[in-house]
Amino acid sequence: MTFTTPESRLSRSQSVRVVVLAGLVFFGILALVGGRGVAQEVLTNDSVVKMVKAGLPDAVIIQKIRASERKFDTSADALIKLKGAGVPDKVIEAMLGAPAAAPPSAAAPSPPGAAAAGEPVIAHVAAGSQKKLKSVIGNMEFKVEPFGGSRQEVVLREPRAQYRIVEKEPVFLAPNTTYQWVLVRLKPGKRDRNLPMSDHSGWWTYGGATYRHGVDPKYAIKLTTEPAPNGGLRLKPGEPLAPGEYGLVAASRGQINLVEVFDFGVE
Repeated sequence: MTFTTPESRLSRSQSVRVVVLAGLVFFGILALVGGRGVAQEVLTNDSVVKMVKAGLPDAVIIQKIRASERKFDTSADALIKLKGAGVPDKVIEAMLGAPAAAPPSAAAPSPPGAAAAGEPVIAHVAAGSQKKLKSVIGNMEFKVEPFGGSRQEVVLREPRAQYRIVEKEPVFLAPNTTYQWVLVRLKPGKRDRNLPMSDHSGWWTYGGATYRHGVDPKYAIKLTTEPAPNGGLRLKPGEPLAPGEYGLVAASRGQINLVEVFDFGVE
């Protein structure tokens, strides 16, 4: 038979209280750590407006956008409200164009339009999204006329591009700066499209000749280029585009790839 004394009962009660208190402290610490690991700041339109009204520099806000998870409303009405709230154009562009930061525990996803190293890539930017343009491969054709010189063209077999836009001043994004880009207007044919390029003006046996390699200046369109907010290049035609067939060709170290054309049509 076991006998208990008041002292032993008191000691046992104190031990139980110590164990319970230690358990509460332990689970409290777990809750705090777990809460900090799960809770992550997600930027919204209101977050950006608050930073702008607080007087933070544009560069700081843009950096915050790039480094944070976010859930922006980029509808037309939302963009108008942002403009009315005094949000600078550069900040709005960052909200539209920069990819959301990946959670710390996850690997960062590949950026839109990413491709293998050395492969030219170009995307059309519209409504806050990017649509990668597909390239078509043209055939090189030479035309020779007696005493009239020769002409060289890139012939695209389809009469119309599959990708169509209505914008007269479209914006394009090149994910890397490896290539320079040339915007061209394609000459329509009966069943194809042509890109005039190099030519010989006359035969050299009769007083010499001139030779030009590259896009015919009459079919080249000025293209403005600037760094994109999230890296790469932001491209835009220097003048509104008339309805017709167009294409972008890539140049690397001065060598223009005229056989591969990233085509599109303007309605």
